[in-house]
Amino acid sequence: MAFRPEIHAPQTGETRRGRGFSHSELKDAGIALADARWMAIPIDGRRKTKHPENVKLLMDFAKRISKLKITPKPPVAEKPKPTKAKPKPKSKPEPEPKPIETDLATLSGVTKKLSENLVEAGVRNIHDLARTSPRRLARITDLKRDRAEKLVDAAKRYEREKTKATREEKTKEPKIKELKDLPEINRTNIRQLKELGVESLDDLKAENPRDLSLLTGIPEARIKEWRKEIRTQVEE
Repeated sequence: MAFRPEIHAPQTGETRRGRGFSHSELKDAGIALADARWMAIPIDGRRKTKHPENVKLLMDFAKRISKLKITPKPPVAEKPKPTKAKPKPKSKPEPEPKPIETDLATLSGVTKKLSENLVEAGVRNIHDLARTSPRRLARITDLKRDRAEKLVDAAKRYEREKTKATREEKTKEPKIKELKDLPEINRTNIRQLKELGVESLDDLKAENPRDLSLLTGIPEARIKEWRKEIRTQVEE
């Protein structure tokens, strides 16, 4: 814009051209900031002073603009950028349910079909069957009462035999397997015996208790007790 406001130096009072009109001058001239921008009116936001001659200059300029019937151009709306549609994540196939492991079919009188029916009814194994009353079993499987009683009895008998076999298996296991399992034996005793070549229970049985006692300092009575424990276990 060719025209600029006149400002006065505060110290000397000299008049010179300023950078732009102040907000107060625009306000008194009835020109909004938005209109001032499209009219290309220079604005100095730092200047706080207001001079009547500048207000008059603005008013005259606004009148000339209005006679020319110049209107601001509407802002051009930006076209929205096309957005790429994100590919939908592929849904993972649901894993097939794992079949329930059951030992019901190993029980005498239980067919594969009956085993499946029992599992669906919540009786998943022989342990569950042994703890199900015949009355409830008949109700949930549509079995006859006498058949349900036989199945429950068979499951209980199976559980008893299994428990008995487990106990027998445990009793067969030797309690004393190595030298360290002997009663009242310590690390020093084990080291002393191994220095003499006594590495196992069989080695201990083959040695003379008196000789071992003299060579190791272990009481002879204790060595005899160890040998007795080993023999007793073998006899059992």
